[in-house]
Amino acid sequence: MLAVVVMIDAVPGKEDDLISALEHNAVGSRAEPTCLKWEWSRHISDPGKFAIYELYTDEAAFAAHKASEHFAEWKKMSEDAIATKVAGQYEVLGEDSRS
Repeated sequence: MLAVVVMIDAVPGKEDDLISALEHNAVGSRAEPTCLKWEWSRHISDPGKFAIYELYTDEAAFAAHKASEHFAEWKKMSEDAIATKVAGQYEVLGEDSRS
């Protein structure tokens, strides 16, 4: 499995725009059969910071996600709301068997 972790700092005053874009991306991503999890979070003490956690069956599934129409829409919707973004891809080695 492939995990994708994205850390985002919103442009001050654009947090609501970013949330709308995140929700739009979440709907499309969760409908993908090879996307196993797609969650976003907002930092508790710094509401301008956000995190996305995505889980895919493999690298090909993530590539398909990035080629999707809703991902292109996410990029367009979020571009003016993102000050900084750092993303990483991780191989899942310590899988939680409870899910």
